[in-house]
Amino acid sequence: MYTHLGSITLKTGEQLELSCVRCPDPSWGAQIMPLLGHKSRETRDHFEAAFAGPLDNLDTRFYIGTIGGVAVTNVMIVGAHRPTGGVGILGHVYTRPEHRQKGAYGALMEAQMGHMRQGGPGGSDGFRILTLGTGFESHPYWIYHRFGFRSIDGTSGKMKWLADAEAEPQTLRPSRPGAATVRPLRWDDWAPLDLLASQPVAMDEELPRSFTFDLKGQGSVEGPFQSLQRSLRRKAPITTLALESEHGTTMGYAILQPDRVAFGDGLALDLYVHPSHQADAPRLLDALPWPKTGRVAAYSTPPDGYRAAALRGAGFNLVTELPEWLKRDADRLPLRIYAR
Repeated sequence: MYTHLGSITLKTGEQLELSCVRCPDPSWGAQIMPLLGHKSRETRDHFEAAFAGPLDNLDTRFYIGTIGGVAVTNVMIVGAHRPTGGVGILGHVYTRPEHRQKGAYGALMEAQMGHMRQGGPGGSDGFRILTLGTGFESHPYWIYHRFGFRSIDGTSGKMKWLADAEAEPQTLRPSRPGAATVRPLRWDDWAPLDLLASQPVAMDEELPRSFTFDLKGQGSVEGPFQSLQRSLRRKAPITTLALESEHGTTMGYAILQPDRVAFGDGLALDLYVHPSHQADAPRLLDALPWPKTGRVAAYSTPPDGYRAAALRGAGFNLVTELPEWLKRDADRLPLRIYAR
């Protein structure tokens, strides 16, 4: 679906037409894909699939600026709409080299930031939270800063934009006991999972935060989620479950997959739940199709918390501890290996 957002005159006197292409829209794929050809295979898989047809409830939007009918600048918003308002990821900013330094992308981002707000809190089309990744204090960093994005930890280019002070607390507010649901992981969990990954690490949090997404602690799943989806499309033997709050927000996940550090046919369990829903972790494990034969491993650091308790409840035993095995910043933490 194509929506015209207006036009401006660039420094060069050229007319830049601003628009939003909302997937699926095969007619625009051939026009936009040349701006994105330098991306990874996993990323291009998403683009091609999004242009071709629906990806669960994922909202993929390409904001573009055209001159003379040719796309010259682009930014993507990919996200999920929830009752508390949309959560999205901003990415894949690109301007053709011959059209840089004209003010094209700044104009496009201003139009994009206005359009993606439409719908307001709880609206069907708006976004209240956006995350992105860029170089810390780079030129793009300061462009995003001008539009309200801020470094999440003050030292990295992982940035977040909030529509208002209540956007994040309302989005991540807890369910009533037992009201959350367990379901298969979907494409529209992408941005909410990235929001979960951006949360600060608690002093008593069991690490690594995610084996699947290669997160020792706070980070991003923007790229790794695409790798997971590509593996699933290629029929890899992976089971993925999500925990959804009664307010419609993804609050955790369990992933059962081949263990990439095993010499054999072992599986690995990845389990992470937001602190407000840790009591629901056993429900995720109860819903997994455990193999009738073979071993399953899980990895975690002390101190024992919800993850260790859920693992014990699912039949895992602590088999060994590797001293100073997980390096996080200046710390070296022991890594515990559980198995069932």
